[in-house]
Amino acid sequence: MDKKPKVVFIGGIETGKTTTIESLWADNITDYQLSKGSLFLSVREMLAGREIVDFDVIELPRINYTSQNWIEKPNVSESIESADVITFVLGCDDLLINNRKIYIEKVFDSLHLKEDVVILVAFGMADWILNPISSQNLEINKSKQVSLNSVSNLIQKTNIVYSEFKSLKEYDSTFSVDSVIPYSNYLKWNIQTLKNQIWNGIVLALNNYVFDDNLPTVVLAGKTGCGKTSTINALWNLKLATGRVVSCTKFPAVLKISDEFNGQKICFNLVDLPGIAESMDANSIYRKFYYKFIAKASVLLCLSQADRRAYKQDQLFYEDLIDNGILTPNQNIILGINQADLLFKDEEHPDGIDLKGIRTNNPIVTEKVLDYYKCMAGVFSDFTKLTSDSVAIYSVMQNWNLNNLKYIIYNLF
Repeated sequence: MDKKPKVVFIGGIETGKTTTIESLWADNITDYQLSKGSLFLSVREMLAGREIVDFDVIELPRINYTSQNWIEKPNVSESIESADVITFVLGCDDLLINNRKIYIEKVFDSLHLKEDVVILVAFGMADWILNPISSQNLEINKSKQVSLNSVSNLIQKTNIVYSEFKSLKEYDSTFSVDSVIPYSNYLKWNIQTLKNQIWNGIVLALNNYVFDDNLPTVVLAGKTGCGKTSTINALWNLKLATGRVVSCTKFPAVLKISDEFNGQKICFNLVDLPGIAESMDANSIYRKFYYKFIAKASVLLCLSQADRRAYKQDQLFYEDLIDNGILTPNQNIILGINQADLLFKDEEHPDGIDLKGIRTNNPIVTEKVLDYYKCMAGVFSDFTKLTSDSVAIYSVMQNWNLNNLKYIIYNLF
């Protein structure tokens, strides 16, 4: 990929920008250079559940809030306009929050920010609130114990900061209370949360670089653990991270696939979404990913697994998409059922059976196909193209009936 995501750090004097960057990526910096007061870093990092990603981190000269000339300094305007993630570092001890917000808005108004830029407020030096004695007099008390009252005070102040900065939604539609991240370099507290939010912006940028609006798009959705990523790996010979213990797809993976079908070369976008119903917090974070890519789906594979009969969460998920106009009847729906081998598990075969010799017209297989179709047909009642033939049952583990799934997908292009 020619383009690399850019993460730009801005902030005033002694807010800890450099220290924060070191806390986040000290072991992942592959190159750096200093140019006219700006620090340019190349970072290579493994994003959870995705892949190794290269991106640039830029620390701009400190903001002088009493001067309007900061934007005219070398590297400032061009770096902010090219940023995929803008991280504004603000100290918890800063008493002039409203002034800072007004200044930042004036800067943003004077520039052409990227349409999908992610803006974060890194609310640093949280130790001033969590552990004020050790923060203000490190030689007297280096205790890292944190009281519940201190945490409550920090949450309250974080909400105040969000209330002040929520107007940043004008520049970043995804800006929310989660975009204000309190953390402490000294206490090594909540650094990973800040990193996760930066990763969201990096992944959004990567997806935008890869996604081609001129190509058809196949999107996989379903509960955590149903095998979306393993299905992709099996169908298109890929090596995306998978795992049975925890959810591996923390962020969408957007890929461009080239294949042959009926003697013709076909290209399309392939989107592997995070699992639905992982948790309420996760669903809230993932919602913008669901809406963005499912709205563009030429083919949506609604994946389940054979040994589950509880579809209520799936139904609610797709009903929400339909009610909000994200999913429409002109889109193609496939109802996928993975792990067909588990249909046959019993006391003698707790892990299922070998599917060699089992045909798709087997009574147990047929019963499962009809059960899933009937449960989901009500949700997609206006989707006239959805029939019982739109159900694809297969097993990645045993490489059983996978070609049929690919055939159904390609016939919908």
